[in-house]
Amino acid sequence: MNKADNPKMIGSVLKTVEVLNLLGNSETGLGATEIGTALGYGASAVYHLLNTLKHCHYVVQDERTKKYYIGHGLFCLCATAKRHNKISNIAQPYLEHLVDVFGETSNLTILDGTDVVYVGQAESTNLLKMFTQMGARVPFYCTGGGKAMVAHLPEKRIEEILTNTVFRRFTDHTINDGEVLKRELKSIRIQGYAFDNEEREDGVTCIAAPVFDAYGIPVAAVSISGPTRRLRDKQFHSIIDELQRCTRKISEALGYVSSGMPSV
Repeated sequence: MNKADNPKMIGSVLKTVEVLNLLGNSETGLGATEIGTALGYGASAVYHLLNTLKHCHYVVQDERTKKYYIGHGLFCLCATAKRHNKISNIAQPYLEHLVDVFGETSNLTILDGTDVVYVGQAESTNLLKMFTQMGARVPFYCTGGGKAMVAHLPEKRIEEILTNTVFRRFTDHTINDGEVLKRELKSIRIQGYAFDNEEREDGVTCIAAPVFDAYGIPVAAVSISGPTRRLRDKQFHSIIDELQRCTRKISEALGYVSSGMPSV
């Protein structure tokens, strides 16, 4: 695809993708000159692109032949995408089941740094419903799913995340103090589920539980979100029980053997 086909595209990113695609289809590796000739790029542009990709471990260079190959960084990225896609496929029927039972939107989120990313969803059939765009990023500390995942990480990792968190107040209920959040995370780890009590948006409540992989590491979270008043009318304990049953099934499908809370 040419940038002229879509003026909103970023040319340098397009060039990078084309270089990676070219290398990905080469079994013998390619030199910088070969890449430039094949794609019609100048030597300087190709050199800078390859140098950047090499720094990120997305390409490697054979010092003897000077040819470039796909690097381990890209393989790791592909493996991560494949794993997340697997989780989404396993979780989707359970997300739909939760909507059938409770009538509220259910979400699947993963943790990325200090944010959660929405990677799966089943929408409520109500006219008034919660909806979050797939791929949207939200600070973990104001979401049920984010807190559910972080609470079950190793202590050292929790400290790293809290150190890197820049708190922002979204509502009067948003937690914006690290010590307060740390105490809540300890409670979440014990009880196995988390709440977002109107911490991201006024009038919206979320209940979430973590999903574990075969090593007992929280790799995702499933949440149910809806208008606070409507969720309260549905009795939180029944939602929590069914939510945890579903996350337990998803975790087991990922190889996790349940024996109470995992020791991480």
